[in-house]
Amino acid sequence: MSNLVRKAKKIIRVVLYLRLSDEDRDKLTKEELSQSIKNQEILLRDFASEYVDWEIIAVYNDDDWSGSDATRPDFNRMIEECKNGNVDLVLCKTQSRFARDMELVEKYVHNLFLEWNVRFITVVDRIDNFKKETKKTSQILGLTDQWYLEDTSLNIRETLKGKRKDGQCTASFVPYGYIKDPENKNHLIIDPNPIAPNVVKRIYDEYLSGNGLDKIANNLNKDKILSPYEYKIMNGSKLKIPLIKEFLNLGYIEKTGTYIIDVSFTNKEDHILKDVVSFNYITTDMKTLNHKCNITLKKYTGTKTNVYYSKNENLDIDNLDLKDCILLKENDVIPKTAKVIVTYTKKLDRTHTTEYQLEVTLKENKIHDRYYVNIFRNNANGILESDFIPTIRKRFMWSEQTVKKILKDEIYIGNLVQFKTTTVSYKNHTVIKNDDEERIRKAKTHEPIMKEEIWYKVQERLKEKEKSCDNGEVHAFSNKVICTNCSQKFCKCGKNNAEGFGYLCCKDKQNKWTNCDNKKYLREDELHHFILEKLNHLLDEFYDEDNLNKKNEEFIEQDLYNDKLNSLEKELQSIDKELQSKSTYFQKLYEDRTNGILPEKEFLILINKYKDDNFRLEERAKIIKREIALTISKKESVKSKANIFKRYRHIDKLSIEIVDDFIDKILVGNYDETTGSRDIKVLWNFTI
Repeated sequence: MSNLVRKAKKIIRVVLYLRLSDEDRDKLTKEELSQSIKNQEILLRDFASEYVDWEIIAVYNDDDWSGSDATRPDFNRMIEECKNGNVDLVLCKTQSRFARDMELVEKYVHNLFLEWNVRFITVVDRIDNFKKETKKTSQILGLTDQWYLEDTSLNIRETLKGKRKDGQCTASFVPYGYIKDPENKNHLIIDPNPIAPNVVKRIYDEYLSGNGLDKIANNLNKDKILSPYEYKIMNGSKLKIPLIKEFLNLGYIEKTGTYIIDVSFTNKEDHILKDVVSFNYITTDMKTLNHKCNITLKKYTGTKTNVYYSKNENLDIDNLDLKDCILLKENDVIPKTAKVIVTYTKKLDRTHTTEYQLEVTLKENKIHDRYYVNIFRNNANGILESDFIPTIRKRFMWSEQTVKKILKDEIYIGNLVQFKTTTVSYKNHTVIKNDDEERIRKAKTHEPIMKEEIWYKVQERLKEKEKSCDNGEVHAFSNKVICTNCSQKFCKCGKNNAEGFGYLCCKDKQNKWTNCDNKKYLREDELHHFILEKLNHLLDEFYDEDNLNKKNEEFIEQDLYNDKLNSLEKELQSIDKELQSKSTYFQKLYEDRTNGILPEKEFLILINKYKDDNFRLEERAKIIKREIALTISKKESVKSKANIFKRYRHIDKLSIEIVDDFIDKILVGNYDETTGSRDIKVLWNFTI
């Protein structure tokens, strides 16, 4: 008998790819939806079981991801394994589960998979990239899938547009201070938790009292008030801004700042785990906590797990004596003398999870290989397959930009401004900012948090782009003092004295006095006393008992904006006429070129000039329209003289709020060396 050696049959390494289609979410019931992914896996496993040489080595699952999205995490992990030669066959329910984008299908199924010798099979529509006869079917399916996505995208956009015009909120996540109405998801109501609405009011109050944006943000952080993002996360929101959509990798902390480290440990053994101990280090050497960071225990699991710290770096994890450790409570700050953070769980049942959260603030800016290290004791029961998952993300604090966004948002006066941005297409998610005219604005759609007159006053100040002093405060005359020589503003300069006053000088100083000779500094305290004296004189006259009734009858609403509105509207009409004229001119140019009267070269020169002129006029028209809207809003909210005066009886010290109420501009002339004086004219917000 000959010695015959039977050659072992090659094992085909199979991976299953699962994805829940977006269209199924509309068709399936809640119960069916929860089973959809499971049913896909059961179907594919049953199919694979018919082939004895197929071995399923991995299952990739992108639940709640679009088939046109090339950034799907498990999809890309699967592709990487195929590229590295670790996969022989990819099995899907249908081709649309793999991708609904024709480019992705062509790129992988009919090109790279063949190059990598990876077979692609679908169970339902019987696509097999190793069989040429199924290629056309695959391409037709890919094309119809893509058409479906294009039609769906267009329908969604039109539906959202209609809702926005109707004043319905279509945003997935609403601005800070509001929540979606539980009875109508397209309607906003003020957050019933007073924290957020009160913080919004505080921001407006601080800004109007003279604090700069940066100082407001610092004050909020100092008072440990959660930023809008952290507040939403704390209240269960699933919002993930693009910057942190993917959590940072373990050990990634490499810059100064505050980070959140979430640690969870799940018992996946077939027995109960007892006396589970872990050592945690915020370190680079696995021995001591980094001495340039503050660590706080933010979330405490209580009865399941206790969290400690120890000043002894030579603890034995296998023979731990908790007497060497100090128990921590939630929000306790771990001292700089700590060497290690210790967790102890007396008993952890099967499938149960214990978790804790650390907040780490780093004080240095060096790149480290690894900052966070966790070591679990492999106790007598053996921790083999349990999941230890630490995730690290940046904690977002209040910033100047966040404060400014809240101050500029019309949402806080009850207006919805939507469609601020859009994307190129359902395939290209590049964000495009829409012009003011393209945005959809609807007034009075929900209850406001702020009064309109306060909001418009803030917009005027933001528009002027005031600059803060070194201490973060804005001086009382900010943007009010104007040089009569060059029409530029007088800015704060020089150091403050003991009373907090400095000097003001013409902004042309920055240009080395090339446009103005009004070089003499203006003492801020002298201007302060000059204005204060005038204001109190006006108040005394107003409250004079002999004249009070007569004056109150004479005070009527002063319209300070008619001249400005008339001027702006005339300019806008002029631009409209010029644009119409240029449109006729363009039509004539086109006809002359078509009839051979105008040579092609000259036509191109003239048409480019026409486009440049048109662009300039259209941009100016946009600016004028915004200015008209702001002026009308200010006109509607302007106070009468009586209303202003009734707020004050006597003024001891000027503030930015008081100056804003009474004064439009302060005009400052040249200093006269002979008389030792200068002309100062006050333009009031009312007629004297």
